[in-house]
Amino acid sequence: MLTATGPASGPTAGGPPLSWPQEVLWLAERMRPGTVLDPRCAVHRAFSFPKPPDLELLGRALTAVVARHDAVRTVPVPEDDGVRLVVCPPSAVTVEIAALPPGAGDDEVRRGVLAAATAPYDLVAGPLLRAAWLPRERGGILVLALHHWAGDVAALDALQQEAAELYACLRDGRPAPPAPPGYAALAAARRAADPAGHEELAAWWRTELAGARRGALPGSGAGRTGGATGMLARPLGGPASTALLELTAAHRASPYMVLLAAIGALLDDGRGDPDRLDATVFTVDGGRSGAERRVVGFLSEPLPLRLRLDRTQPFGVAVAAARTTVLAAMGHRGVPFVRLLQTAPRLAVALLRGRRPATLVQYFSPADLELGGRRGHVLPTFPATGAVEAHPWAVPVDLDVTVERRGAEHSVAILFDPGLWDRADLESTLDRLEAVLTGGLAHPERPLARLADGPR
Repeated sequence: MLTATGPASGPTAGGPPLSWPQEVLWLAERMRPGTVLDPRCAVHRAFSFPKPPDLELLGRALTAVVARHDAVRTVPVPEDDGVRLVVCPPSAVTVEIAALPPGAGDDEVRRGVLAAATAPYDLVAGPLLRAAWLPRERGGILVLALHHWAGDVAALDALQQEAAELYACLRDGRPAPPAPPGYAALAAARRAADPAGHEELAAWWRTELAGARRGALPGSGAGRTGGATGMLARPLGGPASTALLELTAAHRASPYMVLLAAIGALLDDGRGDPDRLDATVFTVDGGRSGAERRVVGFLSEPLPLRLRLDRTQPFGVAVAAARTTVLAAMGHRGVPFVRLLQTAPRLAVALLRGRRPATLVQYFSPADLELGGRRGHVLPTFPATGAVEAHPWAVPVDLDVTVERRGAEHSVAILFDPGLWDRADLESTLDRLEAVLTGGLAHPERPLARLADGPR
């Protein structure tokens, strides 16, 4: 979880301004040096193709992406107590070929994808974009990746769409569509937004976050930060995966709202009351609309969600409460996170110095990639592992629960601080999460607290 205690230092003289989300990244870097600005710090997406696309043509399409999107050409240069942004000239992109062992199994493919995505990026000259092809006996795997400074998951969506469109234009000899808005111009416009509007929203947040406590999953770790990031990933069990989608339809809610209600059955707010929950978790607000959806750049910010649940009530009541929480928070978005924390100084200090970790809950539905009539099926961002593994770069996360949907299937990954949780904690948590989902569907009248204990 990216946390902060106040506004970050602004950029030093020269270059475009930091966007508000980049202020959060820079503050996270100052809190834990060498994390956000680690050359390996990347977001990625992988696609399995039965036959290879035209890799030379794809390289040309990505070269055009670099020319059209300033975010992937803008590198951060730390100076004194701030950071200066330098916009580099466009450069060519070549799809790298990364070898896999003959007959590579799932674990070798997973390691190959991560290695391709997180190989060090050039934080001096850019670009902060990469594509790699991992050939197999039949077809292969395409990896698209961005250094985290240049993009978030929504930026990957934009990159994927733009690459496919430009690939098709080059292949068919058609002109490219108009370029989307520039990231630097968009960031500057957001920073210049009416501060009076921010103040009205900030007043709501001051009330909403007054006395807020962070929600955490139970754990038996050492109780101190371990300085590293562990990862546990596995499929969400078939019955639980089905239940998540059926509960979404039954309660006319989003999958995220259902997931949040289910996790709410497990959270601890530090008050020791098993029947009542008043806990703050975080989501990631992509903050994109209209033409912004096509912008490659980091636009997401943490968004607090104060979840209030009566766990003596059935699952449907919890979903309704989660819906109220999410819609209210989204209805009052627009306050930059570094300013939002100023409205809740107690929460801000707790995020940095408190003993209870912050929990981030996310839900994504990445799409397949089609290049010239050849479809690449999207792979899980965090493929299942047989053991807890160290994440390839030290992201400043206390606990990040991410569920991804592909068709009717889901996978779940937990990025965590090993000083606060161990494997048994997390495996038990995922087992209980599945029990809540399946029980919420099979026994809609049963209290939420009982669902977390599984069948009786």
